[in-house]
Amino acid sequence: MERICTYAARVAGLLLFALTAVILYEIIGRQFYNTNSVALGELQWHLHGVIALLGFGYAYTRDAHVRIDLVSQNFSQPFRMKLEILGIILFLTPFMILIIQHGSDFAYRSYIRSEGSNGGLGLDHRFIIKSIIPISAILALMGAYSVVLRMIVVLRGNLKDPYESKELWKS
Repeated sequence: MERICTYAARVAGLLLFALTAVILYEIIGRQFYNTNSVALGELQWHLHGVIALLGFGYAYTRDAHVRIDLVSQNFSQPFRMKLEILGIILFLTPFMILIIQHGSDFAYRSYIRSEGSNGGLGLDHRFIIKSIIPISAILALMGAYSVVLRMIVVLRGNLKDPYESKELWKS
């Protein structure tokens, strides 16, 4: 599960180069050639969204996600891990399942309707970007459950840290 999250994060990292190229191309075209493209603007937003969404699962496996630990910071590590496992099972899982269900329907309806950009000047095939929503929820669940499995191993005393510490490109 974690390996898939890592590959998704690598894809997101590589897409940063594509996003940079699109931004540079649009800036140069606008500044020096007086051109403007709605499609390039939309492509920037779509790439930015894909980059952010593909990193959710990976961020969870590295404990790099946003967390507010005002109360739990005073608890012992075993108790915090049990609380984290409970939170994943009771809150994260049902929420991600809802996102998967509704996001899949959202993308499917977009595909059936051949949804594209308003006005016809932007990008077609809007279902592609919308399909990233349920994919990112699946990646988030995969990352969370790989952490749950490692927390169980830590609680049994067979591992020191439940979060992976390897760098993205070294595995």
